[in-house]
Parts: sequence; structure tokens; C-alpha cells
Amino acid sequence: MINDETHLLYNAMCYEEGHSRRTQHILKVYALAKLLGEQEKLPVEEQQILQAAAILHDIAIKYCKEHYNGDASQDNQKQAVPLLVTRFLKEANYIPSYIPRIIDLVICHHDYDDIKNKLLQLLIEADLIVNCYETRPDRKKAEYIKGLFQTDGGKELLALCLKEEVK
Repeated sequence: MINDETHLLYNAMCYEEGHSRRTQHILKVYALAKLLGEQEKLPVEEQQILQAAAILHDIAIKYCKEHYNGDASQDNQKQAVPLLVTRFLKEANYIPSYIPRIIDLVICHHDYDDIKNKLLQLLIEADLIVNCYETRPDRKKAEYIKGLFQTDGGKELLALCLKEEVK
């Protein structure tokens, strides 16, 4: 099967070896990226690229912790991404022309000052929403995050996430 997303997701989860936070983070970002992409009515190819990038967006964390004495800094992750992402995508039979685009999205998903295309925007929004649920930002950081959002669906989901709890 070409672009075997199920195989890709399964392999990414197995790679994490049961690490609870990273495994759950993959699943949540993947689900939100899928939702946001579908709301934006992306063409099939773009949706597949977005979903693959969402699955693999943090794949280098484990590798960096193991190979760089626990240092999973953004710089180290960016160095590890091309090899890791290529390996995962080839194992899942992704179309070769998709691979550079997915690598670029994974490398750039924390580059908030240079959001260069719609797929990167959607991936960043999905990741930030999940991050806000996982670690509530203070008011100042929440305002900064809100300013990064462009899609209506992303803005609405972020607002729900950041909504003050009723006591």
C-alpha cells in the first residue's frame, strides 16, 4: 500500500516503546492535525503530508536523548530529523516526492517566526493546542500563542482549551 499511514503510526508508537507522554502526544497532535486539515478542505495529497508530519513531528526526541547525552534541543532534533523521518516514511511506502516536504514540516514545526505555508501553520496549531492542554501556559504566553493562530478552527479550539475553568 502506498502512503501507509496506519503502518507509519504503528511504527512511530512502537519506536516510543510505551513512553506514555510522547505516545499520547503523537496521537493527540495527529488527531488535531487531521481535523484541522479536513476543516480547511485540503487536497488529499496535502492532507496525507500533514498527517504524516503530525505523526513524526517529535520523532527525534527519543533519538536525541539516546545519542546526545539526553540533549533533545531543537538543534539536535533538526539534525536527526532527515534520517529518521526518511526511514519511517520509506518503511511505510510513502511516495518519494512527499518525503522532503514532510521532513521540512517536521524540522520547522517550532519555527513560529517563519510559518511559510498552510501545512506548517496547521501542524503548528495542532501541536500548540495539545501543548496548551498538556501544560497550561501563563497569561502572557497564552496571548503570544493566540497571536500565532490563523485558522478559524484552530482559533476556536485554542480558545476552548484556554477557557477559564468554571468553579
